Amino acid sequence: MAGAIHRTQTPRIVSTSPMHHPTPRLPVLDWGTFSGPRVSATPCVLTHPSTQFTQSGRASILLALEMLEIGPGDTVLVPTYHCPTMIAPIVSRGAQPVFYPLDSTGAPNLEWINQDKTQGVRAILVAHFFGLPQPLTAVRQWCDQQGVRLIEDCAHALFGTSDDRAVGYWGDLAIASLTKFLPVPEGGCLLNNTLLAPFPELHQPKPKSQVKAGFDILHAGINHGRLNGLGTLMRSLFGVLSLFKKKPLHQPPPTESSSPAGFTIDVAQSHQGLTYPSRWIANHAPRERIVLRRRANYLVLAQALSGLRGMHPLRPDLPAKCAPYVFPLWVDHPDPGYGELRRMAFPVSRWDWLWPTVSKLPNDSGIQWSHHILQLACHQDLTPAELEEMISTLKRMYVPKAVESFA
Repeated sequence: MAGAIHRTQTPRIVSTSPMHHPTPRLPVLDWGTFSGPRVSATPCVLTHPSTQFTQSGRASILLALEMLEIGPGDTVLVPTYHCPTMIAPIVSRGAQPVFYPLDSTGAPNLEWINQDKTQGVRAILVAHFFGLPQPLTAVRQWCDQQGVRLIEDCAHALFGTSDDRAVGYWGDLAIASLTKFLPVPEGGCLLNNTLLAPFPELHQPKPKSQVKAGFDILHAGINHGRLNGLGTLMRSLFGVLSLFKKKPLHQPPPTESSSPAGFTIDVAQSHQGLTYPSRWIANHAPRERIVLRRRANYLVLAQALSGLRGMHPLRPDLPAKCAPYVFPLWVDHPDPGYGELRRMAFPVSRWDWLWPTVSKLPNDSGIQWSHHILQLACHQDLTPAELEEMISTLKRMYVPKAVESFA
């Protein structure tokens, strides 16, 4: 009797662009960037009435700590699942990061925090991982009871609603990142909900930085096969610009892991304001397209990568009011495949560079996620052909080949 062969159907996606350009890991400028309704039905943190644009999400965390006057002798609670850029600003202030465990949904384990690590805590950093809004009612109540400041990390969640409240409105302060959702080379923002203290004063970027930001925006689009028709015109100008560039934009490093540069922070640069080109795009890019296309891409990946052996979507469901940053894919045995994906410039990342003082904690999902969760691009500027190629590559890399057996 012939044994069954495991196969999974992938939704057919019609190709609309050539595949010889690298697939962008982050949004890039194209002719559709400014199409669609200006306002989204899903709340966006950029509409917050008390917002300051910053140089990056990492800089926003540093500025938030300054506003809270956190320094030597203070403790800040941070998640075990993290990017080093979340921790470096705390250490730069002379404060002590203490890592708390996460449950299977990514929520802080408040029971562990209450039992173990409340003394000297000035603030807690809580993130909406992957752009999927985290319920924060319990965290907000705990902070109010303990007199602890809540820094809401919206770096992954420029859009969304949590417990019927827009993201960015739960924290005493909130931070966000522009590069993850908009075709800009730099940028973040800092939101103030409760503090009477003014925003820190930021320095105006120099003219060279302003010009370079504009060129970087155009270069990323052309480099990834968008903005057809401008390539010939701009290549000579990019040749001049390359004399000033330190590294290519939007290209992952040819290593298995994210850059260890995240373990440091340039304090002076963090006090620099956002360049005009990036600010203009943040203020004028229509937002409904961003939300709808990210949601559609996420659902395509969820359908195609569900029901497979060796991997599964961490969250196949998608909350109604959100725009995902990435698609979190759990892979049973991610290595050595992940290193090969990085060498292929596949649009994926993984938070496997953890801060040296993080340790294994009971009932913690954070450390597991840092190894098993691959963050797949699902941004608005992916073409259907690029999505199809991503799905095919992942299946070739990780799905065990079907073996036909006979009894």
